[in-house]
Amino acid sequence: MRKENFQFGDVNFKWGDQLADVKSQLPEKDTITLSDEASYMPEVVTIKLPKFWTLNVAHCHFSAVDDDRLIDSIWINIPAQLIDRQQVIKKLIAYLGQGSDYSSDSHYYSDNVVEHCEWVFDNCRISVSMYGGVREEDDERIIGCLSIWLTDVGLLDALYSKPIRDMEAKMADQIVLSSIESFQTKQAQDMRRSRERDMFSDYPADFVVRAFDGLEKEALFQTPLAIRSRITESQICTWQSLAGDYYLSDYWQTVKLEKGLNCSWNNLLPTKFGGVCYVSIEGLVITDEHSRPETKVFIKHLEKILETKIKCRESYSD
Repeated sequence: MRKENFQFGDVNFKWGDQLADVKSQLPEKDTITLSDEASYMPEVVTIKLPKFWTLNVAHCHFSAVDDDRLIDSIWINIPAQLIDRQQVIKKLIAYLGQGSDYSSDSHYYSDNVVEHCEWVFDNCRISVSMYGGVREEDDERIIGCLSIWLTDVGLLDALYSKPIRDMEAKMADQIVLSSIESFQTKQAQDMRRSRERDMFSDYPADFVVRAFDGLEKEALFQTPLAIRSRITESQICTWQSLAGDYYLSDYWQTVKLEKGLNCSWNNLLPTKFGGVCYVSIEGLVITDEHSRPETKVFIKHLEKILETKIKCRESYSD
């Protein structure tokens, strides 16, 4: 069963709506836009919401990756006045039906979730978490949180994957095989988005990665088969297109090499645990053993292509 539409006070919301669609249904004075947590939540729109699904609440928060991306998660803080946790869950069960997952805990302190229930639909999940004590979050005193988040990877693919697929097809037709320069790593590189791939294990892994890359505006593409056939999971390579553009690939992902890319090189020396090296080029992260001379050779190769210096940040691992 799917749950497509929700009524948040005066706001009629459906999956696929953007933040602008929420704002357009309300007077400007009734919305608050937050962006101070941009590291993981680029934009949040908060609306006043006195009641939702028979619960007395205060605000509803919508979040999206960016202005032109759909809202993919919504949460409603449950005010501290509603201290009867069981009653909150009973009201939600009466509205949504019996939850698929219920748990409780007797350790009553604010950092702990003492009552939790979840409802699973074909395209989204709804959960309520009740805390052991009062928390201060989003400028509110709260005792719990009702969360609604999208789990429809098919919708993400339909909305955002086509430009990536088109670019991947173009790349595949433009490879100059003689331009491939490969570099060996001690560690095998991993396919990205293990959490999302686990969550949507019924779908092909490439499909899931592409859908979420499109949603989050990642400048990454799946490595063309012609390149994959010439490297292993423990190799990375650069190559050129017929147009002269440079690309960097591991076995799984590819990024176009252009001036101004975000680049970082972190070498973590061992302490109690083994060290590690991370080289990140616009979201493509290459992991290897620390302090390898081969890494320096690879970095110099990248610097020549990008016409910039990539400084090594060295520290000790925790």
